[in-house]
Amino acid sequence: MNSLLSCVAAGAALALCLPKPGLGFLAYGVPAVLLDRAARASSPGRAAALGLAFGAAFCGTTLNWVYFTCRFAGVAAPVSGLAWAALAAFLALPWAAFGWAVRLFSRRLPRAAAPLAWAAAWAALESAGSHWTPRFAVDLLSYTQWRHLAMIQVGALFGPHALSWLLMLWNGALAGAIRAWREGGPGAVLRDRGLRWNAGLAVVLLAACAAYGTGVLRGRADPGAAPGGGLRVEILQPDIDQYQKWDSGSAAGIRAVFDGLLAGARAGRPDLVVWPESGLPGWFDDPENGEWAAGIARKLQAPMIVGSVTRAGTGMRNSAVHLGASGSVEGLYHKRVLVPFGEFVPWRRWLEPWVGILSQMGDMEPGSRGQALFRTAAGPTAASICYEAAFPHLLRADAGRGARVFVNLTNDGWYKDTWAPYQHFTVNVFRAVENRVTLVRAANTGISGVIDPYGVVLARTELRTRARLDVRVSPAPAFPDGSWYSRNGDWFGYGAMAVSALLLGWAFRRGTRPERG
Repeated sequence: MNSLLSCVAAGAALALCLPKPGLGFLAYGVPAVLLDRAARASSPGRAAALGLAFGAAFCGTTLNWVYFTCRFAGVAAPVSGLAWAALAAFLALPWAAFGWAVRLFSRRLPRAAAPLAWAAAWAALESAGSHWTPRFAVDLLSYTQWRHLAMIQVGALFGPHALSWLLMLWNGALAGAIRAWREGGPGAVLRDRGLRWNAGLAVVLLAACAAYGTGVLRGRADPGAAPGGGLRVEILQPDIDQYQKWDSGSAAGIRAVFDGLLAGARAGRPDLVVWPESGLPGWFDDPENGEWAAGIARKLQAPMIVGSVTRAGTGMRNSAVHLGASGSVEGLYHKRVLVPFGEFVPWRRWLEPWVGILSQMGDMEPGSRGQALFRTAAGPTAASICYEAAFPHLLRADAGRGARVFVNLTNDGWYKDTWAPYQHFTVNVFRAVENRVTLVRAANTGISGVIDPYGVVLARTELRTRARLDVRVSPAPAFPDGSWYSRNGDWFGYGAMAVSALLLGWAFRRGTRPERG
């Protein structure tokens, strides 16, 4: 029972590394609790249970906003609580698999090799899980270091899972020190050559990671040095209440809000205007909406990227519409990965009566994976909508096809002032760094902003404010060829999966290693 409670407490503590708390230093210690307890578990099932408890506490604490979002939507408290708990348990399954693997490797591999094997197993699980849904902006261990720009620069070389691997390696060395201390006191920690090697490797790699990132950031050019001050980009944040957004009686008021934002004084004609997800009060295909938006583009003589629902035969899609300065449609993007209970309802026949407003939009149709990039003044531009920023492989593929600017349209109004908008904004920092692109984000209720290819937030709005954010973006990409990661893919994650598979095979063939003491 003590082990179970310790893992629950450690999992909840790891959640405090993410926004808003942001206590990133905890990531250098609390996973070691799970590693130590799972390695000593009395059975494989017990180790998996400890991993499940750790993961459920981590996901449940991080995603506390799931409960509140359900309540905002009018879902009954017991159903909201059940949904929150079920999601946390589901997202904890990789942690259960990890707990099982920790025990296996601790018993069937040389003790000095165990921390390296644990780190590879976690990176493999992360990489495999990054393609699944449901998922949220919480499940990569590297996200715990969101405050430390120097540390996350390594993502441009190795992708999103290398820093996670390194953090787990450090925690593995720490768990080894805990075990050695327990078995033989402080002297045993100093005498353990394998422990010294693992700790030394982790320290050297962490230092190298920080040094590399510091050097990269020192070479960052001042965005204000761009010719003419750069391109003018306007980001619209209308702050429309989500729970009135689809009320037909509110349409005129919503248009008035956008008209008011766009009527504000400006220093010059914008090169691009970016609207949030589903910014129009209804279908883009309806003339009242489509013509209104096109008229704005013509009046401003500026291209726009507008979030709207569009028709797809008898269905509908969540889309980004690229309008030229003439008001003509120059490009369409349809969201590729849909949100369960937001854009489609699994098992609708049974669940619809219980999920309130979350089912009112109906089931949307996803877009195809290889959609054409937008051609804007800033260069080849890839759109993503809301939830898609949590899938590293989607945006990496866009960058690999030549995108040098990302535009993320979102509507975080569902979550009001919870942790969710902060978590959702921060994950975009990682996508910008990994692919070495400028990222422009427009959010209905915030947080909107611009993130440069180094992860520096050039400008941002506050949550729950109505604003037009006028920013300058360099017309020339800082990294014309993208990043090593964007050109070569998740080779580190796939390598971790291959290494883990080989280690599992070796561990099963080798049999149980005799325990010391």
